Amino acid sequence: MRDAAAIAAESTVWGPYASYDDVARFEYGRRFWHLPEMRRRLLANWLDDRHPHRDRFIEQRALIEGVLASNEAVPALDERLRGCGSSLRCVAREIPVVFGQWFGPAGSLTDD
Repeated sequence: MRDAAAIAAESTVWGPYASYDDVARFEYGRRFWHLPEMRRRLLANWLDDRHPHRDRFIEQRALIEGVLASNEAVPALDERLRGCGSSLRCVAREIPVVFGQWFGPAGSLTDD
């Protein structure tokens, strides 16, 4: 469980008007990324020709994958990204959404 100091440090990363959609895409994306099967399914979804943000993901793929694969604490990750001219808040916004109708069971993507 996180202590009050860790929560306060993370809240400075997301700012006073945090987008909880962005925070959730980062938090859940990061948790799923560390599971090989889920990582495969996320990539299949984001690289699907039907995904409306496919091209944007491809342009930012290395950065997004690096953030999702990172085990750094949120404030440290944000500080590193700021040193490169970005921020965790900006990168989290670039993590594509997952469209459930294409995120089929472990087998493959479906049209259902």
